Amino acid sequence: MSALNQSRYELTDLALDRYSERFLHYILEALQLPTARQVAAHILFNAADLNTRYPDHTGCLGINGAVAGSDEAEPVRQALIDFRAAGQAQLRERFERAKAEGDLPETAKADALAAFVMALTHGMAVLAKAGFSREMLEAVAEQALSTWPTDRSTLSENSP
Repeated sequence: MSALNQSRYELTDLALDRYSERFLHYILEALQLPTARQVAAHILFNAADLNTRYPDHTGCLGINGAVAGSDEAEPVRQALIDFRAAGQAQLRERFERAKAEGDLPETAKADALAAFVMALTHGMAVLAKAGFSREMLEAVAEQALSTWPTDRSTLSENSP
């Protein structure tokens, strides 16, 4: 890796650290909540707020930065991928704990639930950038949470 690319990567890491501290504190708060559903709800509703809070800057850095990059910005794109993957890993670990504690049914797949929540937050960022309102993003969150697995879930191990 060239010195210029290394500097870009380090600068991107610093920017992502600052962004996390300033705007994504709600994720660490969510991971401490007592149930997996509360974790997901806290993340989704706070993502709706963050993605629409600044009318001139909708969406989020993790998504907007990844789709706007050029070939020369590959180190930045990779840093954003790593940033999102780390968040998903934290979420997966929290859902694995919820499953072990009996908060999620045995059929729940922690990795799929983490990917589901992340896909929703990423999609919400894209929708916000396209002009969707906070109210619509909150409706998306409510719809997603209505599908949350419970002991009464009818999901089978063989579901596609």
